[in-house]
Amino acid sequence: MVNIFEPDREAVDRKWPALKAWLDKALGCGDDLEGVLFLVGLQELRQEFAPDLDKASKQRIINEGTYSVLESLGCFERIGQETDGYWIWEPHEDFPDNLSSSQQELLLRAGILSYFDRYLNP
Repeated sequence: MVNIFEPDREAVDRKWPALKAWLDKALGCGDDLEGVLFLVGLQELRQEFAPDLDKASKQRIINEGTYSVLESLGCFERIGQETDGYWIWEPHEDFPDNLSSSQQELLLRAGILSYFDRYLNP
């Protein structure tokens, strides 16, 4: 049985450079996970970039991007929407709360790969 919280590191490591190169070329943010998550958050919220966003707003958009890429792996589910347009998220019932930083990064990279796969390989 495949554990959605433990992505295949070899597969992620094999696919990540190509996506990173595409993100660098298309968006200029391939090396910056937070930058990628910020752009995903903007996409999911259907917002345009505003250079004068305060730090709290940027962090909220990054969180939205994080949940969105983890949703593509089945880790989170949208269960509603707040009046300000942000989604209400519910974690998978088995979502671990004790992932190491390297496990978190691997999970985020796997989620980003999964998220962009639908755009790059329709």
